[in-house]
Amino acid sequence: MTIDEMSLVINTAVCILSFILALISVITLIISLRQNGNLIRTNCEQLNEMRKERELAVQPILAFSNPKFIIEKPRLFYSPPDDEYSISSRFKFKTDVENISSAVAINVVCIGVGIMPDSDQTFSGKSASNRINVLGDKKESLDFMFIERKKGMVFNSLREENVKLLPRGKVEVVFKNTSGGAFRMVKQFLIYPHEEELDTIKMWHSIVSSAEVEHKEELRSLREEEEKDEALFSKLFDTVSKAGGDEKEVAIECIELEDSFIYEPISIEDYEKIVGDCFFPRFIGRTKNCLVKDEVKE
Repeated sequence: MTIDEMSLVINTAVCILSFILALISVITLIISLRQNGNLIRTNCEQLNEMRKERELAVQPILAFSNPKFIIEKPRLFYSPPDDEYSISSRFKFKTDVENISSAVAINVVCIGVGIMPDSDQTFSGKSASNRINVLGDKKESLDFMFIERKKGMVFNSLREENVKLLPRGKVEVVFKNTSGGAFRMVKQFLIYPHEEELDTIKMWHSIVSSAEVEHKEELRSLREEEEKDEALFSKLFDTVSKAGGDEKEVAIECIELEDSFIYEPISIEDYEKIVGDCFFPRFIGRTKNCLVKDEVKE
């Protein structure tokens, strides 16, 4: 074998060995990457579990007290956006809330809804939400005002003799803890009027339901006049107010329904979606109170 032939054989063998070595290196790299990927994935899952455990370890627990459903005496109202006059009552749900856990609740958003238990439909639209930046062991007051979807719906429900048909107030609360966890809590309260309260409720229901017939001419005049007739408005306002009696409101003590309790952790995305669907009141003017005629001090 000549020197050239030997060189060719040696070079060929070296090339083959180099290829095999490169192939082994590639295979080793692929195996290493897969192992590292599995290790990283396992570590990430462990870290996520540790984070969730840490988030759940400091759970704020909210407790409600002194729940009341407020019915205000029927009044004559004027709605500027719709240029509409109506005789109706305002409905409110009030309750105190406090955090009975050592963990602080932050970015607390409370949503109030009035529902009918027989059909689980709301008797009102979603009320303006309440926001609490930080909730510790100090009680905070929640105040929701409801607007009926259908006039007389609340009065009709309150006069039901069957407890299962009585309306309920539902409070949904979403909040976070200081570790970044998000939670959702739901409570329902039975609005159960007593016999002495029903007498006033019946009288006010009669005023509201017969308003369009009994005060047909006055309401028609107010609605058709291009310029507001202050004298007619004041006269009708006083007439309706006197018909409702001396009581300004009826405060119905509500019963907390334990079987309706929901408490669950939620994702940050779900928290942001719920909060994004809420709307919050903003006061314009010199006062934060919505005054009516007999509350204004001369």
